[in-house]
Parts: sequence; C-alpha cells; structure tokens
Amino acid sequence: MNHENGESAPEEAAQALLDALAAADIKRLVRASREGDGDEVEQIRRRYVDG
Repeated sequence: MNHENGESAPEEAAQALLDALAAADIKRLVRASREGDGDEVEQIRRRYVDG
C-alpha cells in the first residue's frame, strides 16, 4: 500500500523506528552533556558523524 509520501507501510515503520531512536539519542546526548560524560557524548557523536 502506498501512502502520501510514496513509502510503503514497512518503510514508514522503519523510518518511525529510526526517528524514535534518534530522539532517544538526543535525550541521552543532552543528559550526558549536562553530566559532563564526554565518553557518552563521543559514542553518540560517532554513531551519527562516522556512520
């Protein structure tokens, strides 16, 4: 089944999951930054920058 943006339901579900994981990482990044946890910040950064 095609939806408004041309993605199938499984593609939409996969994108929703990636969005949720990114949101969780942003929360972890903010917490780690506030707590001065440079190792955690670096780990999250590597996941997105180094791919």
